Amino acid sequence: MEITLNDLTINPEGIDIDELLNDWAWAMPEPMRPVLLTALGDLFAQGESGAVYFIDVIEGDIRPVAEDGSTFEELLSDTEFVTDHLFPARVVELRDAGIELEANQVYSHQQPLVLGGSDELENYETSEVSVYISILGQIHEQVKDLPEGTVISDVEIEDIE
Repeated sequence: MEITLNDLTINPEGIDIDELLNDWAWAMPEPMRPVLLTALGDLFAQGESGAVYFIDVIEGDIRPVAEDGSTFEELLSDTEFVTDHLFPARVVELRDAGIELEANQVYSHQQPLVLGGSDELENYETSEVSVYISILGQIHEQVKDLPEGTVISDVEIEDIE
């Protein structure tokens, strides 16, 4: 199956881009605005400095990937970069499993990995992108100061669609 950058990203039409990162402000090294949304719910955002960052909603961190927008655009042609940040093999697996995205949806974990969920296909579903990014920002903020290996219990995850 041939896969394109369009298959690995979602169209931002109908998404309030200015509000999308509100629940990630605690982790931002500088004010930033989303520039690319991945099918797996991660984002690339450009800061006021011009630098482009990868917002990893699974790991709960934000890291720089390019000094500026044109350097970032070049990276999108690099197979290794795309594999490491947009996870084409996983997107193909999800599609092959019959999980299709509708407008404004991303692939998401039913139980987030940070709360003990698995990265198996059975733990995937689709979620509305704004809700998914918001919830994971809130979860990561709440657990960021817990020691490595802390067991989190009594967590109830409701359908976020």
